[in-house]
Amino acid sequence: MKTAGPDTIELKRTSHHMYDKQSGLVGAGVVAVLMFLGIVCASPLSAQTAKNVRPLTAKPGENWTIRWNRSDDFNGSQVDWRKWFKKPEQFGAWSWDNDTNVSVEGGNLVITLRRGAASEPAGKEKNGGRKPSPYTSGMLKSYAAGVYGYYEAKIKGTPLFPGASPAFWIYSRIDDSIVEAGKVRYSEIDIVELTQRGGAPGNERISDHNLHAILSNGGAGIRGRVWRRPHNPEFKEAQANEYRLPFDPRDEFHIYGCRLDTSDIAWYVDGVEVGRKKNEHWHRRMNVALSLGLRTPYAKWENNRLVPNERNAGEGFPTSMQVDYVRVWELE
Repeated sequence: MKTAGPDTIELKRTSHHMYDKQSGLVGAGVVAVLMFLGIVCASPLSAQTAKNVRPLTAKPGENWTIRWNRSDDFNGSQVDWRKWFKKPEQFGAWSWDNDTNVSVEGGNLVITLRRGAASEPAGKEKNGGRKPSPYTSGMLKSYAAGVYGYYEAKIKGTPLFPGASPAFWIYSRIDDSIVEAGKVRYSEIDIVELTQRGGAPGNERISDHNLHAILSNGGAGIRGRVWRRPHNPEFKEAQANEYRLPFDPRDEFHIYGCRLDTSDIAWYVDGVEVGRKKNEHWHRRMNVALSLGLRTPYAKWENNRLVPNERNAGEGFPTSMQVDYVRVWELE
């Protein structure tokens, strides 16, 4: 695992991101010189600037191209629903309600998790219905999908802890038509999940960077699925990454990234590598997702899924996460 001191991280962040929405321009004189030299440039079509031309951890000589169909700076007055599903598929101990829980404010995406009256989630799963839930939240899922590249987002976590988990992830559709034993039906990479560990003081600093997959057991349909979950003992070494952050992710924006290659998957926080795994099963086309999910003590794992925990009243709601930007680059 690579390490770097706070000064090194700040230097990387400042040199790469020349504008910070909280504090304004960084080094106005430097920016003026760069503009004079033609380094800072932008067009209405590409919005390409020194701020987003390369990933934070790009190596010298690498030629990266940003994919705007899966990237967003959230600088408009509302979400660009041409890029993002307004009504993504339902799952979990809550319902997605983007009309109520997703907005753009001050150049940031805001996703809110709320508690109200229990209502039946929209849609039913084929292998049984889900319990009515009083919780609703928001999720952006990109229409466009891809595989290899660099994924990066600048996120400020929700103040509620424990009970809510901001997430930045990519995932494929489940293809149950694949019946050859051992073949991959589903790929998911959690670029980061924040504050999803309750319990001991300090757990708000644990970030998770995990891998999920479904393989075929040779059977048809749902019964042919073999889940590979990161915290199952037999898969933990190959799929689970736990990192203790040197900061509280609820207090400020930080940069979370993942480089996905044909052979390896590497995770980064503020430009520092925090985990690396071999890429065994993560080659399917995946959509980008930003979401705010429910966790313990307001949700519990039951019958292979998260369901509402009816024993808890759900204090601290509504609560919101913020996203400055999300970007996807591909290496040319």
